[in-house]
Amino acid sequence: MSNKITTWKNKVVYEIFPRSFKDSNGDGNGDIRGIIEKIDYIADLGINAIWLTPIYKTEFADAGYDVLDYYDVWEKFGTLQDFKDLVEECKKRNIDIIMDLVLNHVSDDHPWFKKAISDPSSDEFSYFIWNDKQEEGDESIFGGSAWEYVPSVNKYYYHLFSKNQVDLNWGSPKTVKAMADVVEFWYNLGVKGFRLDAIQHVAKERENGKMTYSFAPKMVEYLQAFLKQIKTEKDDIFFVGEASGINPDKLVKYSRGENRISDAFYNFSFWYIGWHWKTGRNGIDKNWDFRKFASEDAIRYQNDKEIEGHQIFNFLTNHDTSRAISRYIKSFWYVEGAKTLALFMFAQKGIPTINYGEEIGMLNGGFKSKDEFRDVDVFNSFRIFCDEKLYYTEEEMLEAHNWNSRDNARIPMQWNSSENHGFTSAKTPWIKYGISANVFNVENEQKDPNSILNFYKQIISLRKNELNNFLVEGDSEMKLLENGLIQITRTYQDKNIVAIINLSSFELEYEYCPKKVIISTYTDQITNKLRPYESLLLKGNKYD
Repeated sequence: MSNKITTWKNKVVYEIFPRSFKDSNGDGNGDIRGIIEKIDYIADLGINAIWLTPIYKTEFADAGYDVLDYYDVWEKFGTLQDFKDLVEECKKRNIDIIMDLVLNHVSDDHPWFKKAISDPSSDEFSYFIWNDKQEEGDESIFGGSAWEYVPSVNKYYYHLFSKNQVDLNWGSPKTVKAMADVVEFWYNLGVKGFRLDAIQHVAKERENGKMTYSFAPKMVEYLQAFLKQIKTEKDDIFFVGEASGINPDKLVKYSRGENRISDAFYNFSFWYIGWHWKTGRNGIDKNWDFRKFASEDAIRYQNDKEIEGHQIFNFLTNHDTSRAISRYIKSFWYVEGAKTLALFMFAQKGIPTINYGEEIGMLNGGFKSKDEFRDVDVFNSFRIFCDEKLYYTEEEMLEAHNWNSRDNARIPMQWNSSENHGFTSAKTPWIKYGISANVFNVENEQKDPNSILNFYKQIISLRKNELNNFLVEGDSEMKLLENGLIQITRTYQDKNIVAIINLSSFELEYEYCPKKVIISTYTDQITNKLRPYESLLLKGNKYD
C-alpha cells in the first residue's frame, strides 16, 4: 500500500465554507485569515485535513462555483499570501488542505469565455461547447434551456447549471491542459488534496437527439488524459471525486484498474433521504423512513470487500445539503440525535467528513422569507415550481427550503452567544444567523463535558488511537435488524467492535452488557432497549 493511501485513509476531514466560518476584518464575510485565527480549534478537534469550498476569484453567483480566475483568491476572502500563510499554519499542525477544483464550468465573465466570444478563431473558443441552434429537450439542472445564445458569434453555448456557468469542452486537449495547469499551481503552493467537483459531468455527448451529461462514455478518456498530465512525479496528490450519481458498482469501476479516474469518491447513500420523489430537494418527503439509512447501496459500500476504506468519503451534511440534524432528528432529541449521526458516520468504513458546525449541532437557518436566502438554486425553484409549473404555493416552497435548502449549510459558524455569535464585528453578516446560535455554539459546548462537541472529540480520538485498527483497517459489515436498528460490525484480525444505531424517535428493544460499552449517545443506560436516537459502540468478540 502506498504512503499516500496510508496517509489519507487515516484522515478526518473538516469542510469549511470560507464565507461563513470566521470574519477577520469586520466586513460580514468569512475569510482566509479567519480560518487561520481558528486553526487551533480545528486542530484541537482532531482534524487532519480541511476541505475548502472554492476560494477562487468569483462573482459568487453560485457560492464560488462560478470561477473568474483559478489563479487568484476572491478579494472578500483575502489574498494569495493569506492562503500561503494558511498552508504554513496547517503544516505546523499536520493538517492537509483539500482544494475544491471546479472542473465542469467557469463564469461567463471568465477571461477564457470573454476571449472566446470576442474571437471565434482563438484557442479559448475551443474551451467551450457550441451549437448553431437551441436543442429542444436539453434542460439545465437549475431549470430552463441548457443553451444560451451569444449574438457576437451567432452560436449557443451549453450550460448544465446556471447560464452564468459556462460548461468547458473537455474534448479539447487545450482545455485539459489548462485545467492540469491549475492543479500544478495549487500543488506548488502546498495543496495535496483536490476535490474534483461534478466529475461525472465533464463529458457531454449527444445520443438519440439528447445531451448525455452524466458518466458519458468519453468521461474516462478525458479525465485520464487530465490525470496523466498532473501525476508526473507527484505521487502524493490525492483526488476525491464528487459524482452525485455514484453507486458501489461505479465506485469500484472508476477508482481502480483501466477505468480509474479518482482515488476516492463521496458516498451519496444518505443524500436523498427526505427529498420529494418528484421535485428533489425543492420538496419534502415528510414520510421518509429511518430504515433508508441502511439502503442497499449503503450496505454494499460497507460489506463489499472490493471497496477499501480510503476509496469512500462519508458525509451527512455538506455545502449542497441542509443540515443533517434538522433533516433527520426530531427537536426534543437534537443532542442525542447529533451524537447518533456522528457515531453512525464514524463507525462506517471510509473517511469521515464533517461539515463546519456539525460538531456543535448547528441547525438549519430558519429563513422567514424568500428574500433571506442567498442560493441561486432557491430563486430558480421559486420561479419554476411556484410561478411556472404551479407545483407549490410560495408558503409550501418556503417550508421546503427551510427543510432542504443548501443555504442551511452555509449560515455563519456559531462561536459564542454574543450578538454576532463570534463570527463578525459587522452589524450584518452576508447571510442570516441560524436559529440555534444561542444554544449550540463552541463556547457553550467547550464547557459541557457531555456536549455534542466533546462527543465528536471523543469519537475522533478513538478513531485515531485506541480503535484505529478497527475503524481504519478493519473489515466492515452493515446490517438492518428486524426492528429497524442498524448494526455495524468492524473486525480486525479475530477481534471486533459493534455499533448499534437507533436513528428513529422510537424505543427499540436491544439487550446488551453495560461493561461492553465503549461510547454511548446517552449519559445513562437501560440495558434492554435503546431509547430514541440512542446508539452504542460495544466491545465485541475477543476485544479485551
